[in-house]
Amino acid sequence: MPAPIGPLVGLALGALFAWLEHDGSPRGKGSLTLPALIFVALFGLLVFAPAAAYFIAYEPDWAYAYMVDPSRRLGALHAALLLGDVASVPLGFALCQRSTHGPTTAVLARVAGAPLVLVGVFLIVLFPRLSVQATFAQFHGDFGTRPVAGGSLGIALIWTTIVLGLATAWTSYALRRMR
Repeated sequence: MPAPIGPLVGLALGALFAWLEHDGSPRGKGSLTLPALIFVALFGLLVFAPAAAYFIAYEPDWAYAYMVDPSRRLGALHAALLLGDVASVPLGFALCQRSTHGPTTAVLARVAGAPLVLVGVFLIVLFPRLSVQATFAQFHGDFGTRPVAGGSLGIALIWTTIVLGLATAWTSYALRRMR
């Protein structure tokens, strides 16, 4: 996944988990189930962040949509984005859970909808950049580019999407059973 949208996707996933975990009972403001929060935080740490980190580690030019030259020492930017990926899932969960009667549609729309709209705009606007695999120099020099589809990056995108989808489904199932 492109690096700038990772934390936004994490917020939306956290909100989705909160909505799925909610049992419909009225809760007091600030009521947050600690085991569920820990479980969601572990999902962010052990599943979501590594899936996002793969592209920063192995395809950094593509991960930044060829807007940033990763050959310049960007360790602080990488670390900040990865910490944002780890923290975004439990943050989205906590923001949704802190509503007065649990996560309603309006809360879900604010916490998950707004980030997903930004993700959609990012992907639509930068699709021409994200549909090619190259280095920063190749992309800006217009040589050596190849399509993502059918290449190693395309396969990695498919696999991480499958793993994230399956892990999200299992986490949702486990959260519902925790109630």
